[in-house]
Amino acid sequence: MKNLVYERAVSADVEKVGIRLYQVPRGFIAERYLIQGDELMLVQILPVSSKSEFEKFALSDPHHSVMRAIYIEVRNIVWADGVDEVI
Repeated sequence: MKNLVYERAVSADVEKVGIRLYQVPRGFIAERYLIQGDELMLVQILPVSSKSEFEKFALSDPHHSVMRAIYIEVRNIVWADGVDEVI
């Protein structure tokens, strides 16, 4: 069973991009979604296993510049360290 603990999206030109974070029995799963101007939705699923893997995922996002604050929020929820490191 998965439990939604966070969701946030931002506009990026004609697209909308966001993250849903679910708590699962063995940790967290992040779903990054992109809604294109024609309403087509693309979803990437990332089992959140380590900070370094999550940061690689965040940095490879072509919408990183508008998603940066969201990635920091998700990172702080998952690792509860409150550190706003650069990602």
